[in-house]
Amino acid sequence: MAPLAVSQAAFLLALLFLRTFQNEVLSEHSPLIPESLNISINSKQQCLHLQWHVHNLTYHQELKMVFQIEISRIKTSNIIWVGNYNTTVKWNQVLHWTWESELPLECVMHFVRIRSVVNDARTPGPRAWSNWSPWTEVDAQSSLGRGSLLVFPKDKLVEEGSNVTICYISRSHENNISCYVNDERIHGEPLDLNVFTFHLSNVPFIRKSGTNIYCDMNNTISGIVLYVSKVLEEPKGFSCETRDFKTLNCTWDPGNDVDLLRHPPPNYTLSESFSGQKKICKHKNWCNWQVSQDSQETYNFTLTAENSFRKRRVNILFNLAHRVHPSVFNIDLESKGATNATVTWMVHPIGDHFKFLCQVELHGEGKVIQSNVSTKAPGQFSFSELEPVTEYLARVRCAVANHFWKWSEWSSRNFSTLEAAPRKAPDVWRTVKSMLGSCNVTLFWKPLSKSHAGGKILFYNVVTENLDKPSSVELSSIPAPANGTSLTLDRCPHHIHVMANNSVGTSPASVIGISGDPENEEVEEERVQDTKDGINLSWKPLSGDVIGYVVAWCDRPWNLSCDLQWKKLGPNTTSTVISSDAFRPGVRYYFKIYGISLERMAQLLGRKTGYSEERPPSDNPRVFISNQTAQSFTLNWKGYSTDSQPGFIRGYHVYLRYKAKQCHPGFNKAFLSEAVCLGTTDDSVCCKYNIDDPEQKSFVVENLKPKSSYEFLVTSYTSVDEGPWESFSKITTPDEHFHVLVRVLLPMVFCLLLIAVLCYLKSQWMKETCFPDIPDPYKSSILSLLKPK
Repeated sequence: MAPLAVSQAAFLLALLFLRTFQNEVLSEHSPLIPESLNISINSKQQCLHLQWHVHNLTYHQELKMVFQIEISRIKTSNIIWVGNYNTTVKWNQVLHWTWESELPLECVMHFVRIRSVVNDARTPGPRAWSNWSPWTEVDAQSSLGRGSLLVFPKDKLVEEGSNVTICYISRSHENNISCYVNDERIHGEPLDLNVFTFHLSNVPFIRKSGTNIYCDMNNTISGIVLYVSKVLEEPKGFSCETRDFKTLNCTWDPGNDVDLLRHPPPNYTLSESFSGQKKICKHKNWCNWQVSQDSQETYNFTLTAENSFRKRRVNILFNLAHRVHPSVFNIDLESKGATNATVTWMVHPIGDHFKFLCQVELHGEGKVIQSNVSTKAPGQFSFSELEPVTEYLARVRCAVANHFWKWSEWSSRNFSTLEAAPRKAPDVWRTVKSMLGSCNVTLFWKPLSKSHAGGKILFYNVVTENLDKPSSVELSSIPAPANGTSLTLDRCPHHIHVMANNSVGTSPASVIGISGDPENEEVEEERVQDTKDGINLSWKPLSGDVIGYVVAWCDRPWNLSCDLQWKKLGPNTTSTVISSDAFRPGVRYYFKIYGISLERMAQLLGRKTGYSEERPPSDNPRVFISNQTAQSFTLNWKGYSTDSQPGFIRGYHVYLRYKAKQCHPGFNKAFLSEAVCLGTTDDSVCCKYNIDDPEQKSFVVENLKPKSSYEFLVTSYTSVDEGPWESFSKITTPDEHFHVLVRVLLPMVFCLLLIAVLCYLKSQWMKETCFPDIPDPYKSSILSLLKPK
């Protein structure tokens, strides 16, 4: 049986070899023609999807082949695209290929055919293309419906900057069709009967809801929405960090917002090369990654952003221990006082071998105090030299000191310091008015600053000590917020002690001395000039030992009540510049300078007056005329007050306007450009005389012509300018003979009137003496009774 089995096996092998040889010969000479071409339409993507088979391949046979594809539009002879598709073909394999059309497939009919050629080095012989497959018709219009006007493509998605082709199909013979993109008309070109195309270049992104495109045919509207996506950008700032060595939090900036309505957003995928793991992220700007439990120290992440048009990748490589971002929590106060506080905080545990660099900030009173602390968790820091009764904000952030990566977020806590006794004596001054046998003392003090008050001031203690009677002490309490009080003292010297009190304690005393002697009124008042920095004052030092000087000032004369201000200076100071935000331009201020002796008694050293800023006079003098003659008249303004003006009166300007060519001696011709001389005619002259003595308040205008008209105006002036421009007053000089007649006629008229009066009196006397009246008998008191009735 063995020889028979061997012979049967040899026969089968020979048969198999013969069959294989026959197939190879057939394959060499039989063309491999693409068959069973099937085409499907993807209207949303505007693509043709082709499927076909290649027969005559043996089992397990693989060949490299090239398929040439032709696509025609409208008719088979109108070939619009030719291309090759290279692939390896297997036995019984279904081949796929996709072609994207720029023109919407619904616009016109398309035709597709295919042929092939073997391009495999294992197959000898010449390379020849197979025959073309029959044309396959692709008609997307068969499912369009019955609309008379159709616009394509529907809901197409393109990238910003792309070129898009639009078409409309009209099923009527109407030619009056207009098309618009966002209400802006566009113009196209015919493609086929009742088919028009429109080419849009570099389409922009307008809105997430898409760009409206529509056509109008006799109020029949048909349109589409073109979705334009912004260009997908490469993610920026890609970074990963951990807070607990359990989770990595990766963040990035996605760039342009490419999300559109009715279209899916971009996909973000996180992959790690060492572990080979991958994760699809649910958010577009962050993603969490579970830290490997196998003590993986180094990570190599690739972030991939992908949408319908593009794919972007960024990569980072890092050591996990170098990307630790700690968290600070539970910041608290361990203790606090009036001027100190201790802050404590916790850090989420990340391992005992880590040391932290913490930054501690204290915010309060408009200032920020910053300190750095190197510590392990938990941490603490003490603040000193704080202000009592003050709101503070303490905040802490930390970073890993071993490998600094990033500060944690700030953790903060508000607190208030406690109250303390006032730390400084009140700043006190006084005014003294001498009276018969006593003196009236008015005390003033400035409120303590918040840092010196130590809390809310409740009252002030005022202690009066009679230096001639040390046992005579009087105490009075002045409730806050009063800033002064009045005392009546005898002519004995006194010391006055003023102390501020809050709920914790009393401030140091401020001591001021009252000598009991009247103030030296013989000190003359001097004028001082203002500067850009303020009012400059200087004085001669007080003879003997002094503890300091005081400059006090008011905005009105000292005999009137005012808002008293003062400034205390050291014992070696003999000049100062007084400036204040309360100074007002045009207001005269009055200053007194005192020297303070060792016994704290004040001695008046000087009186000054000046302006922080001078202004022109507020009004001009009121002028009266006297001593008028044919050649002169006198101007008087005796009642003009110079002390009430907003600047020191330096003198006066006398303006004279009259018909002439030249000014009188002593006058200067004023420029017509000066507003005060406006209205001067061509045959008139405007002259000005300057009086530089502010005490001179009269002026004689001489060398005038009789029976002539003159106009005059008197203005005062300061170092800034002269007073307001007002209208001129008019005066006419009399005739020169008029005064002669007056000198003669007036005495004559007076004499005649005197003679007439004397004659009248004389005639009355002579009448009563020489011709007395005859009595009427009926006027007798007796005879009146007998008068007949």
